[in-house]
Amino acid sequence: MINEIIYPKQTTYYICYNDNKEKVMAYGSVEPNLQMQTGQPIMDVYTDYQEWLDAMLNNGINPFDEVEGEIRKS
Repeated sequence: MINEIIYPKQTTYYICYNDNKEKVMAYGSVEPNLQMQTGQPIMDVYTDYQEWLDAMLNNGINPFDEVEGEIRKS
């Protein structure tokens, strides 16, 4: 199954998991002029940055690069 975000109306954040949602496989953001697809079976999508950040931290992942403070691409 392909999960995708296609030209969202606003910046959209995502977290992709394996099939039993035990492991984060990918995460990031998609800008309105972009699209993304993944073969990962579970993808949670957020338009609220704080909700996405909370979900990341709850999964034990700090998405910030300590040096530059920008979202790291997985």
